[in-house]
Amino acid sequence: MDTLKFALALEGEGMDPEHASIIAHEMYRIYAHTVLGGVYKPVDYGDFETLQIKAKLMRAEKEARKNVLLAMKAEDADKEKHWFDELWRIEAERRQRGFIK
Repeated sequence: MDTLKFALALEGEGMDPEHASIIAHEMYRIYAHTVLGGVYKPVDYGDFETLQIKAKLMRAEKEARKNVLLAMKAEDADKEKHWFDELWRIEAERRQRGFIK
C-alpha cells in the first residue's frame, strides 16, 4: 500500500493535507493488521506525478480563494482582481488536465 500516493489522491480531491496524511496513515494501520496474510489487491491511485500536480493545484486554489477573501475584506481592488485572475488560471489548468469537467 502506497500511503503517499493515497494521501496525494485525497489531497487532490480537496482534503486538507494534514487530514489526508492522518487518514492515509490510519488506513495503512488497518491494512497492516487485517490484510497481512490475506490476499491484497493494490489500488491504483494513478501516476505519482499526476497526483502531485493535482494536489499542488488544489493547494494553490485554496490559497488563492483565501487571498481573494482577504483582499475583499481589505477592500483592495487590485489584489482582489489579481487573485481572481489567479483562480481562473488555476481552474483553467485543472480543466485542461481533466481534473474537473
